Amino acid sequence: MLPHYSKKEAFDINSIVGGIPKYLNMISDQVPVIENIKATFLNSDSLLFEEPKNLLKQELRDPSTYNSIINAIANGASKMNQIATTAKVASGAVSTYLKNLIDLGIVSKKVPVTEMDKPKSKKTIYVISDGMFRFWYTFVGKNISLIEAGYADLVAKQIEQGLSNFLGPSFEQLSQEYLWQHMMDKEIVPEYFRRLGYWWGTDKKAKKQVEMDIVGISIDNLAGFFGECKWKNELISKSILETLIYRSSLFTYPKKYYYLFSEVGFTDECKKLAKKVNCHLISFSEM
Repeated sequence: MLPHYSKKEAFDINSIVGGIPKYLNMISDQVPVIENIKATFLNSDSLLFEEPKNLLKQELRDPSTYNSIINAIANGASKMNQIATTAKVASGAVSTYLKNLIDLGIVSKKVPVTEMDKPKSKKTIYVISDGMFRFWYTFVGKNISLIEAGYADLVAKQIEQGLSNFLGPSFEQLSQEYLWQHMMDKEIVPEYFRRLGYWWGTDKKAKKQVEMDIVGISIDNLAGFFGECKWKNELISKSILETLIYRSSLFTYPKKYYYLFSEVGFTDECKKLAKKVNCHLISFSEM
């Protein structure tokens, strides 16, 4: 689909509509991505203008409460108690609502990769995993009144400014998938990993919370895989790799493998340091 789009434009659109064929059929690859957004999400006559609300009404009882919960997550609430407080839902009931949203594929539950073997983790967070819902609740839902008043162009400008940040999680997911797909390629993945995912926790030296886009654990638990992903129209600098190396020191694995994933590429200084530490540099064009 979308044969006239560049790889980047196709990635943008697929991330925005969650790769759903029904929605991709509404897209024209003869016009820029932002024009497609204006013709669909920002057009009150389009299906996508109110698609998430309509789907909640079709699939669930009490759609207004589900709407409040998804809004809470979109606005930064990620832990169950935060979501309950922000959405004004009883803490005892919010877990059932979240389970239903997970069953529908709208929300997903995440734990740090180092906690995956535990039956329960206190570090569990919830995120909007459906691309179309995430886009709508990030940019459209809060601006319905503006759009209906004829100011869709203003909302489109907001979207253009925020689109790179929005696409970051999609690029992180693509980068993780890239490593899973290259598990058998020893030049990229020198040994098998049994777990790969996100990680967040405490940097005891700096006394602050930090997170990493990719952390993997080898089958024998002796090697760690560490990655950072940047979806920005600028070269990744040496400092990004230095931060990745530093954060990997929070782990005690005797062997460590490094990966940087970039939308556009890497500075010469970053390439020099990468050669020294044997870090794999992977650009979007190679993925």
